[in-house]
Amino acid sequence: MTYSLLILALFIWPFGQLLNWQLPEASLTLYPLDLVCALLAFSMLISPKNRLIIIGDPLFKPLMYFLAAALLSLLFNLNLVIEGGLYFSLFYFARLCIYPAVYFAIKQSKIKRLLPYILISFATFCAFGALQYFFLPDMRYLKLLGFDDHYFRLIGSFFDPNFTGAVFAGSALMLIGLGHWLFSLLPLILLALTFSRASYLVFFAGLLYLLYLKKQKTLLFFVLILVVAVYLIPKPFGEGVNLARTFSIYSRFESWRSGIDLFLQKPFFGWGYNTLRGLAGQRFQIDNSFLYLAATTGIVGLATFVNLLKAIFIIAKSVPQRIFLISILAHSLFNNSLLYIWIYFIFWVILGLPSREYKES
Repeated sequence: MTYSLLILALFIWPFGQLLNWQLPEASLTLYPLDLVCALLAFSMLISPKNRLIIIGDPLFKPLMYFLAAALLSLLFNLNLVIEGGLYFSLFYFARLCIYPAVYFAIKQSKIKRLLPYILISFATFCAFGALQYFFLPDMRYLKLLGFDDHYFRLIGSFFDPNFTGAVFAGSALMLIGLGHWLFSLLPLILLALTFSRASYLVFFAGLLYLLYLKKQKTLLFFVLILVVAVYLIPKPFGEGVNLARTFSIYSRFESWRSGIDLFLQKPFFGWGYNTLRGLAGQRFQIDNSFLYLAATTGIVGLATFVNLLKAIFIIAKSVPQRIFLISILAHSLFNNSLLYIWIYFIFWVILGLPSREYKES
């Protein structure tokens, strides 16, 4: 059952925002991926054998410390959260808990049987992105549904060029690290179509890291490919495809300032995990996962999260695996990328694959 649920989760993942259920009475959006990951976590916990394996995993304790800190931050701030916001916060905390089940499930699966499904999932994600860009380039109508309006940018099934670009940047870097240079061209070209400057920056930084490790100057060829692709891509009138745009930079700085102000007001346990939407009916957006955790879970939550990352990089030993994880974390400095559920999901998927599989790919 666990293996079947894992395959189902990989099948659902590339559909992103295309599959969802609106729960207006609770102001929540539920995704099939939520349900599958919840069932996956349940299927593993009811098995005594699986429970013992999970408890013995080197990530179990650091993960539990982080989740406990997030829960405590929420409990300490219940009096500040309006009723509707409490349901919302508990729902997102549940997501934080269940998605790591993917990592534990992969660790207990036959990886060689699983790899084709991972590749098919990613290929489907790429296909959705390409189809959207070439056949539905004008996505400004999504503003009516609460999303940002985008024009001639690849936003894919995530409906967001930044989060989509993060996956393409990390995937291109991972394929380059594996030596599959030809296959890396697909996510690299799709990355160019997102016009996501944060994703471009992460890719360039990751490539410099690979250049430092491998001492191959030919890797600079990929910089040239991305620059030429961005230059040649048609750029109709619109602020989104203007790489010199400043509005998003200023709004990001403003969100960081808000995050710092919130952290300084309650530095120890923060305002409660994911309570910002429900604080006196207000809504705060913090475009930085680390700053977001600092503001919502305080020093305690951030310290346990850093401890979790330390444990993660002890077990993530292969260069391709590390470069993907690092790229997501670097992207999280500019957007709340890591806690975006589809990126959070794929983060645990990549982490779950044994290092030897990267070497044998």
